[in-house]
Amino acid sequence: MIGKERIATSEMERRRNFIVSALYWAVIAAVIYIACRWLLRLIWPFLCAFLFAWLLQTPIRFLTAKRHMRYSLSTALCLTMFFAVLGGILAALTASAVSGLQELMQYLPGLYTDVIKPGLDSMGERLERSIFRTHPTASSFLTEHLPDIAASVSSALANIPIQAVTVVSNWASRLPGQLLSTVICVIATVFITADFSRISAFLLRQMPKRIQRLTLEARDSAVHVLRSYCRSYGIIMCITFAELAVGLLLLRQKHAVLIALIVAALDIFPILGTGLVLVPWGIVTLLAGSAAKGIGLLTLWLVILVVRQIIEPRILGHQVGLHPIVTLIAMCLGARLFGPMGLLLLPIICAVLKSLDDAGVIHLVRHGDDANDISD
Repeated sequence: MIGKERIATSEMERRRNFIVSALYWAVIAAVIYIACRWLLRLIWPFLCAFLFAWLLQTPIRFLTAKRHMRYSLSTALCLTMFFAVLGGILAALTASAVSGLQELMQYLPGLYTDVIKPGLDSMGERLERSIFRTHPTASSFLTEHLPDIAASVSSALANIPIQAVTVVSNWASRLPGQLLSTVICVIATVFITADFSRISAFLLRQMPKRIQRLTLEARDSAVHVLRSYCRSYGIIMCITFAELAVGLLLLRQKHAVLIALIVAALDIFPILGTGLVLVPWGIVTLLAGSAAKGIGLLTLWLVILVVRQIIEPRILGHQVGLHPIVTLIAMCLGARLFGPMGLLLLPIICAVLKSLDDAGVIHLVRHGDDANDISD
């Protein structure tokens, strides 16, 4: 009896420990989620400033050590060049976006009358003739409801400018806060870059020794993972560019290579990517009467989408050291929890954690002798 009581007590103790551990990790996960969703919105200017200052340390050290410049002079030079380049890129993108929006607003009023309505009428007539040959009774139903379908499409298109104005107004209402955060980020970048060594050393001193080692190991792992990440997406974008160039050349599109280069640059946006251009382009071309080209553009987008979904987890997992299924799960969870940025960042975080686990700094998974272990 005493032995049975000990076994029962031991079993209860194991269950209790399991529940406590599960609750502990659930609380940790909830805190991380709340921090990512709420706290980062408040402190992102300072996080970006620290990241910019860290990135600038390499050229600053090069100018100081190799060119024998004073630290203050090399810091000022690097900051000036960095903000000049970054400001030029942002200014060019903003000007391009404003110009494109103006052209779109001028083009939208005539889009329905000049392209979509004639395309719908032509498609309706062809569809009606085709159905009448096979199902005469269905033809009368189509004739009765086709005007309602056209009216619904017209109403939806008429609301597009209103919705666009609403989106622009919402963005404009947040603009002062974004500008203030940007100014804070710039000022913080200057101050942090000027005293980066002292600030980073001060922050490290506030941590326990084990956390200091963990932070330094995480920094080194993050650098390696980010390089591998950039290399991975460079490979994916090259594959997308090749697919676009071949597809557009087969469709006899003018300036196919240049268009493929521009559209492939959008492939950095997960899930949407090339669909931002190919899907609207294909639909408008289809409604304009060029059925073969419109179907070809939509088919090209589907091919690129399928190929990317297949190769992205494999290439990304190979470069950063994660199994493709782990990469795929991290991408899906990141997209669900944190949106497009989560899709990009969660695989990086998983790769950094795996690197730390392999180095023995942390212990997250149990390692075995199986060479095909999913964490390898």
